[in-house]
Order: sequence, then structure tokens, then C-alpha cells
Amino acid sequence: MVSAEGFKFRVKNTTKNVVTVFYKINKKSGDYKLKSLIKLAPGEERVKEVSVDKGDTIGFYGQDAENETSVIVSRNFAFLSRQKEMVYYIPIIIPEKESSNFESMEGLSLQLEHNKVLNFLMKMDSSSMSSLSLLENNFQNVYPLGTFIFVDTKTNRLLLPPLEPSFWNNTENYFTIQDSVYALVDNNHRAQVGVSVSYIAKLFDSLKVDNAQELQFKAKLSLLRWKPSANANIYQIITDKAFEAFLQNCYDQIDNPDQQYQHYRLYFLSSYERVDDLEISGKQFYTYGNEADAGIQAGTAGFSLFSTNLGTMYTKNKTLSNYYSVQNSVLKTKAYDFTQLLFNGFQNSVKEKLVEESYRTQHRLAAAILGEYEGLVDYNPNPDQLNLVKLNPKDTTAALTPVITTVGNLSPYQYKSTDTAKTAAAMAVNDKIDGFNNRVRIFNSHLKQINSLIKQLNQTNTDIVKMSESVSRNQYKNYAKSSAGMLSEIEVSNKIIRKE
Repeated sequence: MVSAEGFKFRVKNTTKNVVTVFYKINKKSGDYKLKSLIKLAPGEERVKEVSVDKGDTIGFYGQDAENETSVIVSRNFAFLSRQKEMVYYIPIIIPEKESSNFESMEGLSLQLEHNKVLNFLMKMDSSSMSSLSLLENNFQNVYPLGTFIFVDTKTNRLLLPPLEPSFWNNTENYFTIQDSVYALVDNNHRAQVGVSVSYIAKLFDSLKVDNAQELQFKAKLSLLRWKPSANANIYQIITDKAFEAFLQNCYDQIDNPDQQYQHYRLYFLSSYERVDDLEISGKQFYTYGNEADAGIQAGTAGFSLFSTNLGTMYTKNKTLSNYYSVQNSVLKTKAYDFTQLLFNGFQNSVKEKLVEESYRTQHRLAAAILGEYEGLVDYNPNPDQLNLVKLNPKDTTAALTPVITTVGNLSPYQYKSTDTAKTAAAMAVNDKIDGFNNRVRIFNSHLKQINSLIKQLNQTNTDIVKMSESVSRNQYKNYAKSSAGMLSEIEVSNKIIRKE
């Protein structure tokens, strides 16, 4: 005999509209019975008793005035009969419409790969999340740009304490770029992904994504580079006393330069590609199974139910959660390779270039002085009392010495004070005084700049004399002909630029 039993159900309308609640009993025989149960206002709940026969299944759903239908919450007789006296909770939940389409992991990988900022994620080691840990832990504390590093290429280890920059330390932020990628990703077919998206698959494993994921990647990258300055270019660094001692220490490490050349490298850190900010955030979606997930009640903080092209899904969080973030980590390092000069002897290799560069600087400073002097003549506030000889532009061999001598005898003009009287005559005088003071300002500016250029020219002349009189040495005649040139910038391992 099949006997029906009455069970109590607490039906609650969790929507913002009035709903009519129906129940449908699917009979063991294959027949079914559909009846309306109750009409509920928003937030209202009522307890109702319904008879269910052994072997039958009862399902509840609600419908509002716009014919929006809630998800069906089903219970079979076996489940209900475990606790016959219990009042079973039945939430009436109408899923939100999710307009965004879910895409495959291959689609997300293509987005990241073609993104001008975030493509570095696809180039990282795909062995789970160890790449991100490496990015976070290993490269936060690095040597400043302009540091000299002497490396054993066999072990990729430093042979000497790095020579950090002193007066030559000068860097600039060459450019900064930022971008983001947003995607709703279906993870059902992750076992079928190819090698090109293995990193994304490992990322999903680390985040314990079982079904689908709303993901957002944000990143900002900068390129920092060493910037030579007028008083500390790369050739002047070579003549620094601190560098000479470091260079000698490098030589002391090498027993046989000709045979061991390939084992050593002397690098000058020249640029960092830095991850200023990386954020990976997301929100997981789960397939809604009415019996297993009925305990997740509407109204629970963060709970949302969605109708998507993957079916009915729910999420436990309404906002994206931070999965991973890191700031100021070095992604790529480049350096100038000084190895050839190291093995050939700096004084022999660089001296000619130093002198040549100094002569170019000498001519540039001389031309700048003459140009500033023309401005000085043009803005002479009082030509009657101060007679300055104009330069003849046709004379290409203009003598610099008379100009320097003339400038050496000049003093800045003093500004005239305005007439404080309120008369028309005073106003006319003040107009002339303003014109005079403006010319004084420009005149004094030219005079100050010329004096600065003369100091630089004197120092350059002194350097040329010293370098010309220095004795040449040739400690290492033989070196690898195929080595990189002095200013050949190459990418180097990040492992050697981290401070221990």
C-alpha cells in the first residue's frame, strides 16, 4: 500500500515582487500534479503542509506578474521522510539576468597574450603559481641602476661585492603604461587546453576554480633607465677612482684571461622593466543544484543567483576578491656589457674615445659661449656706458679669448627702483624703468650662463691635457674577438641583481 504523508514547508518570497507559488508533484508512475499553493508579498513567508506519496518528488517555484520564474527547489519523499517533523525551508529566488557571455580559457589567453601590458603573464613559467611567488619574493630589493656587477657565468654568481653608483647615479622613468583585462571564463574544459594556455590552467588550479570565474587583471609597467648627465657620463665613470679599485679587484679574480674570458662578465646595470602594480582579482560561480545548494539562502551576505548561458549559477560574493597583487617588482633587467674592455684594459681601450668626446664637448661649449654672448650684446641695458663689440657672423674663426676676457670684466646690472610718486611724469618714468629692468634680467641671465659654460670649458681643457699626457698601458692584449662591444646593451638574469 502506498500511503501519503503530510510535510511542512516554510516558503519565503526573497524577491522584490509579489509572486504566486506553485508546487508540482512528479509521481512514481510518471504522472504529475501541478497546483498553485499561495501568493506571497515581497519578503513574506508562510508555512504550508503538502502531502507527498512514497516515491514521489515535490518541486516548488514562484512566478511574478511579469512571468519571471524562480528556480525550482525539489525534494523527494526519501529526503523528506528522514525528519518528518522538520519544517523545510523553500526559498523563492528569481535569478538575475547575466548578459555577459562566458568564454573559454583559450579566449582569455588570447586576450592576455595580445595585451601590450599583460602579455608578460603568458611568458612566465607555467609551473603553477611559483612564477608569481618568484616575482613577489626575489626581485623586490635590487641594486640601483648604474651598479657594476662582476659575474661568474658558470654559476651565475657574483664574484665581488657590486660597485654601487656614487656621483654617477642618475636615472629617469622613461615611460609608464597600464592596462587591464576583464573576462567571464568557463573552466569546464580545462583538461583540453593546449600548452599555450597552461599557465591559465595552473592559475585556475591554484585558485581552486571548479566551474566558472569572473576575472580581472590589472597591471602598470614602467621602464626605468640609467640617464647619463653632463657631469657624469659613462666615460667619466671609468676614470672614477672608486671604479679603478673595483676594476683591479676584477683583474685579481682572473688567472688566465685568454682561456677564461667566456667565464666572466662585467655588467653595468642600465635599465629595469618594472611591474609597478599587478592585481589579479576574481569571483567564482557555482552551478546551482537545488538539493545540494538549498542551504545557501537568499538574503545571505554576498549570495547572488544568475541565469547564464551556462545554466543557473550562483556566487557567494557580490564583489571581486583579491587573488594576487604585487608592487615594484623587476620583470626584466638590461645591462651594458663591459667585458671586452675589462679584458683589453680600460686605459688602452677608452682613452681615445675619452679624448674624442672631450674635444666634441670643447667645441660645443665654445659655440654655446659665443651664442650666449650674442644675447648679452643684444640685451645690453645701457649701450652708452657699456660698449660691447658685436660678433661678425661671417667670421667663422671668431676668437673666443676676447669674449671670455670681456665677460670676466663684467658684473651683473643692478635693477632700478620705481618712482613711487602718483604723477603722470612718474608713470612715464616707470615705463622706462620696467623696460630697463627687463633687459637687465635677460642680460644677467646670459652673463650667469656664460660664466657657467666657461667653468665647464676650463675643466674640459684640463681633462684633455691630463688624458693626452697619461701613459698608455696594455695589460691584456688578447681577448675574444666575438665579444659584445662596450655599449652593447643585453638582457641579463634577474638573479644576479637582487640584494641579499
